[in-house]
Amino acid sequence: MGSLKTLCLAAVVGAATAPVVADQAPWLDPAWTVRRVVGAVVEDTGQAGGEVAVCAFYTGGMAKPDASDVRVAINGRRLVGHRVLQAGPADLVRVAFEALPNITRYYIYYGNPGAPPPTPWEIQRGVLLEARQWVLADRPAALPVIEAAWQKARPVGADFVSHISFGHHPFAADGTPTVFHYTGWFIPPRPGTYSIATSSDGGSWVVIDGRPVVAWPGPHGPVRDARHAQDVVLTQALHRIDYWNVSHSGRTMMVAAWKAPGDNQYRAIPPAVFLPVAGAKLVEVDLKGETLVADFFAEHADEAWWPSRYAVRMAFRNLSKVVTVGRSGRFDWDFGDGQTSAELEPTHVYLAPGDYTVSLKASRATLSNTFRTNVRVERDWFNQASRDVTPIARYAEAVARYDLAKLDVRNLVLAVDLFNHQKMQQPLIAAAAELTLKRDGVLEKDLVDNGLLLGRTLRAAGRADEALRAYRSIEPRIKAGRRRAEIAVQIGETLRADLLRYDEAEKEYQRVLKTYTTTAGAEAELRRAHIGLGDVWRHRGDGEKAREAYAAAAAIRLTFQPPNVVAVRVGTLARYVEEYTRERQWEWAFQFSDDWAWEFPLDKLKGHWSLLRAKALLARGDRPAALREAMDLLGASPDSTYAVRLLMFAAECHVADGQTDKARLLLQTAVEDYPEDADQDAARVRLQALGGPVKTK
Repeated sequence: MGSLKTLCLAAVVGAATAPVVADQAPWLDPAWTVRRVVGAVVEDTGQAGGEVAVCAFYTGGMAKPDASDVRVAINGRRLVGHRVLQAGPADLVRVAFEALPNITRYYIYYGNPGAPPPTPWEIQRGVLLEARQWVLADRPAALPVIEAAWQKARPVGADFVSHISFGHHPFAADGTPTVFHYTGWFIPPRPGTYSIATSSDGGSWVVIDGRPVVAWPGPHGPVRDARHAQDVVLTQALHRIDYWNVSHSGRTMMVAAWKAPGDNQYRAIPPAVFLPVAGAKLVEVDLKGETLVADFFAEHADEAWWPSRYAVRMAFRNLSKVVTVGRSGRFDWDFGDGQTSAELEPTHVYLAPGDYTVSLKASRATLSNTFRTNVRVERDWFNQASRDVTPIARYAEAVARYDLAKLDVRNLVLAVDLFNHQKMQQPLIAAAAELTLKRDGVLEKDLVDNGLLLGRTLRAAGRADEALRAYRSIEPRIKAGRRRAEIAVQIGETLRADLLRYDEAEKEYQRVLKTYTTTAGAEAELRRAHIGLGDVWRHRGDGEKAREAYAAAAAIRLTFQPPNVVAVRVGTLARYVEEYTRERQWEWAFQFSDDWAWEFPLDKLKGHWSLLRAKALLARGDRPAALREAMDLLGASPDSTYAVRLLMFAAECHVADGQTDKARLLLQTAVEDYPEDADQDAARVRLQALGGPVKTK
């Protein structure tokens, strides 16, 4: 299932590579300032009503908002019937017009603010699908009520389709309450009695040649059979079918089917029975007094997905007149999001949906002209059920080449999210720094969330000094106290855990506790500040003060766990840390280690947590941090039941560093100070292997 829009936007790809002579056909009237030339070839069906072509283009804001100044002519000024199917979104206009079998060149005029409404014209070809927003609170059972509401409803979209059947909303995301109206013109393959059926989500009605045939008022879901059907006698002549569906719930499913004479099953009314509609191609634009005219058409090229996000790549067809690359022509594109291009026909990835003002400046020698128009960037709703989705990695690579200093904020926020998803560390840092440190007007949520992400990423990259500067720059710009506290506590964390500047870290933790004690919702940050203070005192070897700080953190209860659950939880977390360390899955190993310390801060003085943390650090290749963790625990909790194991662990770290004497001293302490420890014999054996006790004078 598809629309004819791909036909009507099939502009000549080489339009900007070959010179075009200005069209010499007479102008309709000086009041119309813009003339768009299109080409269309139609076959003569021999049926009443005239053949139809359809075309879509961007007006650059030069047409009236409702496009009521649009006119279509042949031979320059001879008007033919037309109907504007869609004015919008943005500056897009879709128009159907009467096409003659012996005419291939048509002129679409607009740019006349004083133009009266056009003469109504009835389309008698194809299947036209129109959608409007459903706003009535009730669910009428009568079609006349729906038809009356239709006249007042806001248009959502309109286009020709191949047949009356959709399983999703073709103009918007599913979930939007909508009323759909199909108008189709068809010739049955043979005369006789046809059984006409409908199935739909929400009420549906079928009308043929103005006579109601099937009515199935809603609300209801679809059915998989033809229980809602009615016989109708059709001649082998031109007939009109109207199909209505009101999707109250926003779920979309509808089909008009028939069982033809001599057939034993129902089928969707086949596309072949509907009279054809031709797609017109864009040729050029004429502007009064202009020789060189810039023009383009923007179309959906593809889309990509990452969790909860869709990005779209747009293709821009260059239709500029009287300028070519081969004749020193130049093209300057501005995509409306801060990015530019000088390509002939570029593509561009947009991360954020919405309306963008896109411009093309075409130049040759002393001549230049700029076409600027609003373009709606969104998913291809017609094909939203397709599984043909571009790998998001390709989009990420393209966005990583953008000039981030010029990228607009809405796309910059998503660029950070995309780089984070793709684990692209350097582009993430560049984008997050641009967003949080250099831009004004960033939403506070985006400022805090991306500021925290920037800090974490810088710290992981070994750039803690930059993280510290970023946190200090961001904190005073945040108004909400709780969110400001999130940044403030990270200043202390960075000073302590990364820069090992414990005195400064202590001051920052104390500042957090003093500044944000009464801040609503800041309990988690206060808890983290107490834990940080405990870590500072533990490093200094003051177990008593460390215990007081950890106890203060534990007293700030964010959740409640009964004692039996606590024991199980601690054991589970310990097993996870060991398991993921063995599997060298560092992200998970340290995540569960952090969770353990967060949920049970006093365990940081018991020894088990420290031993597993130190082993994980060593396995990851960070021996200094592993040794520091072991020695911090031993200094603050020398009576820990894990003391000997930690002494032996620390000794091996010194051995690896070539510091055998330090290793022997630690093992000697294990042997002499812990005579009843179960691991004392192992410590003694290892001490002897290294040369025995250290002799002191």
